[in-house]
Amino acid sequence: MSHGNRFQPAGGRGRGLRAVRRVQGACGPVDVSAARVAWSRFVARICGSREECAVVFGVTFQTACNWFDAFSTPTGASVMQAARDWPDQFAAMLGEVA
Repeated sequence: MSHGNRFQPAGGRGRGLRAVRRVQGACGPVDVSAARVAWSRFVARICGSREECAVVFGVTFQTACNWFDAFSTPTGASVMQAARDWPDQFAAMLGEVA
């Protein structure tokens, strides 16, 4: 017989279904186009050039170009770096998307 797989952290108890729904309901959908434009503006303000962007975030020059041209957005590691290194500017960028 199969049982539901609930995550129960060591020394604690798992979250109930109502708690999961509260967390999932907190955010609405993100406008992907707005996110690409906001990230493009963010890296332009922070880095100033595509070359510097590639160095700062440890990505290829082509990736930096894609970010500057608002063709794509970064993956988690680059987002975490931006939030950690430039918290005020990152928060302002999030305000542009909301």
